[in-house]
Amino acid sequence: MIRSRRRRAALSALALTMGVSGLSLISTTSAALAAPQPERTPTVAVGWTDSATPKKAYPSEDGTPLPLGTWQDDAGKSHTSRVYVTFDLSAYEGKKIYSGKVFVDEDSVADCGKRAVEIWRTKPVTTTPTWNRSPSPIVKVAEDLTPTQLCPRSITLDVSAAVQDAVAHRQRNITFEIRVPEQFESDASYGRRLNAYRGVRMTTQYNSVPQIDNAHLYNGGLPCTQLAPYPRIGGFASVLQAVGSDADGNDEWAVRTEVAIWPKAAPEARQVFTGEHGISGRANTVNLPDGFLTDGESYVWQARATDGTDTSAWSKKCFFTHDRTAPGAPTVTSANYPADGTGEQAPAGVPGTFTFSGNGNKDVVGFEYSWRGLGVRGCAATGEYGQLECRNPLDLPGAVRANTPGGSATVTINPTGFGTQTLTVRSIDAAGNVSGTVEYRTFLPWTAPEVREENGPPQWGQEVVLRFVPAPGVTGVREYEITLDGRAPETRSAQEDGTAYFSFVSTNPDGPQLTVRSHSDNGFVSPEAHWYGYYSPGPGVKSDVYYSPDGSAVGGVGVEGTFTFSPPVGWTDTKAYRYSFDDAEPTEVAADENGRATITWTPTASGYVTLTVYGVHADGSVGYDANWYSFEVAASAS
Repeated sequence: MIRSRRRRAALSALALTMGVSGLSLISTTSAALAAPQPERTPTVAVGWTDSATPKKAYPSEDGTPLPLGTWQDDAGKSHTSRVYVTFDLSAYEGKKIYSGKVFVDEDSVADCGKRAVEIWRTKPVTTTPTWNRSPSPIVKVAEDLTPTQLCPRSITLDVSAAVQDAVAHRQRNITFEIRVPEQFESDASYGRRLNAYRGVRMTTQYNSVPQIDNAHLYNGGLPCTQLAPYPRIGGFASVLQAVGSDADGNDEWAVRTEVAIWPKAAPEARQVFTGEHGISGRANTVNLPDGFLTDGESYVWQARATDGTDTSAWSKKCFFTHDRTAPGAPTVTSANYPADGTGEQAPAGVPGTFTFSGNGNKDVVGFEYSWRGLGVRGCAATGEYGQLECRNPLDLPGAVRANTPGGSATVTINPTGFGTQTLTVRSIDAAGNVSGTVEYRTFLPWTAPEVREENGPPQWGQEVVLRFVPAPGVTGVREYEITLDGRAPETRSAQEDGTAYFSFVSTNPDGPQLTVRSHSDNGFVSPEAHWYGYYSPGPGVKSDVYYSPDGSAVGGVGVEGTFTFSPPVGWTDTKAYRYSFDDAEPTEVAADENGRATITWTPTASGYVTLTVYGVHADGSVGYDANWYSFEVAASAS
């Protein structure tokens, strides 16, 4: 009696769903455990052959169940069929294959008491063959010879060895023949039909073996080297980093790095340390335990990457010498900046010349110096792969190499301030260790340039003209370096007398901010002078006659002067200005198209005068803030 698979459709669907869910669950969990990945393998071709029509191929296209073994058609004619399926293995090139399983679902069975199914690996084909031109068998891979009470049912065939061999030999496709064993193939009671909608499926369980990048190994923020003399590394020597990678997407955040390290003179003391939670393609850090490294000892180390399932080969070897011994402090002298306490001060407008000496201590290879003190140097994870980078301190600003180990270096330094100034200096050794600091104090005169307002206090939206004048004693000024409102610095050439002019339109509502320093032909660069402009919240007021920066009396009785009003900061709708002298009856004057207005006024008496000015909006409302512009009228014109 033929039992139809449709009777057990619900049960089989449940079984398959549970099976797929189980695979999915393993895959999801493997993201954390880095287990091999199960994956549905793409099908290239699936179909069957018929001994009764030996020259015809039957691709599985119309949903007709696939016959297997011997069967009879409606006319009573006998047929024998075999099923062929080809899978695409190209995605697994370079992967480590753990298993391969082929799944078929019986649609109907001739006799549930008899089951004999074999799967053979054949030469690969990409289309369904015919009976006469079927591919040559290579090896029988698996078989199912056990009848069960569950009938029809799903059959699982383990083809792991065949898939592993095919991938190892870079075979892009693998073809399987599913058949009834030869001794039963002509017996119709062993015949069955396979469900065409479910098809012949295969899952491949694989893992990408992690790789270690020999070009990106780092110790203490420096690239790995095998060349002697080995680099001497100080404070960050216990930080070892390697770039490992894993091609599996769910292993991207599960790459561990193992580091083996041992004293060069004692390879038997090799120890392995692990860095967890690495990211594929990024530098992963392994921190050696405190006290593990011995000062003065040379070490060898190498790294490998693992995802918890497979592990890369060990990387090349890297070498370094651990050095945590600080060098001796330097001696500091100056040829032209007298030490504080001598009663002398440094000359104005001349750079300081200082000599640092390592006092013959060959551990000293250079010096660091600064007028503002020396902080703690560090390293940062700024490399292309996120690795720690420790720049050579002697390549940084404020450092100089000694002329020979333990020797000296002479530098020319410009001051950054005035009065008693302190130059801080320390020695550096080849490992980046630093000595204690030495402080050299000297007294410096004021040398920053003077900033003068040439066209009165700055007004918002109007041109400001400044004049720079060298400090007393500063000669040979060539140019001025100017920074306005935090923008990029710009320069102005100095005239023969050392002065220069700088103009700009004042558009910063908070008031312009400017720094300037002079540059002289002898290499002297002055400290910065700071200038700030302030805007009254009321209208701007300028006068051609009645303005005195030093507060002295100006103009005179009967001397006419003009007063120009400009909009308050941020105003764009200035219609007019309301003004009065010494609390007289207010007068209103219309603003021009630029929001400005000019009046004339002639004093009739000498003494102090206050001009009060308000802005008037386009809607006629008067601004809240006024400008109280005060000046003293002279008794007579000078």
